[in-house]
Amino acid sequence: MTPAPSTDGAQAGPGSARSLAPGWYGDAMPGPPVCVFDLDHTLVNSPLDLRAVSREIEALLLGAGVRVPERELRWSGAELLALAQVTAPALVEPALDIARSHERRAMQSAVLEPFAAEALAAMRALGFATAIWTNNDRVVADFVLARFGLLPHLDLVVTRDDVVRLKPDPDGLAVVRTLWPEASHMVVVGDSWVDGLAAQAGGVPFIAYRPDHAEMARRGVVVAATITSLLDLPAALG
Repeated sequence: MTPAPSTDGAQAGPGSARSLAPGWYGDAMPGPPVCVFDLDHTLVNSPLDLRAVSREIEALLLGAGVRVPERELRWSGAELLALAQVTAPALVEPALDIARSHERRAMQSAVLEPFAAEALAAMRALGFATAIWTNNDRVVADFVLARFGLLPHLDLVVTRDDVVRLKPDPDGLAVVRTLWPEASHMVVVGDSWVDGLAAQAGGVPFIAYRPDHAEMARRGVVVAATITSLLDLPAALG
């Protein structure tokens, strides 16, 4: 868990939080609310092919004789890593090597999502503390956040290296809550079903950014609000 640098006067606090209008997130605000953002395909966009990552990890496990239970919905890479942790710990590092290889290539071609910096600044102006929660590792997160100048807008960055279990497990929210144990409210913003299920499992409302609605429905994700532009985020809270 690495707190991100903050600029003077930008740290969220109880006083600024009370200026928020009541909405679906409630109106009792004894402490600062927290907005937790996914990174890839939410604040930045890259050619990272998560389905290719999961296919290669599944092939690794199957090739080593690990039984991957058949199911209607595809396994995510994170779920396959969790399976390896339980059934074949020796394969966890090779599986992570697959993920790292894809991530390192993709980060070189990453671009900033439109209005990402503006959305982060707007949330902090509204009194929210801001955090990143990503299944990427620290190297990738630090690289893209520094490259696009997003660190001054963030209070916390939680990566794969800071948790035991990846999204769709809510483990990362527990890390966020260690910094803000008395946060009045929390909301997760992301593009993927893994973000939505992780938020749901952690008891936190989920705002979907340009989601695949059919996939969200298949996975049983409860969406509090949907936005097609990050500029719409403050309004989605009302």
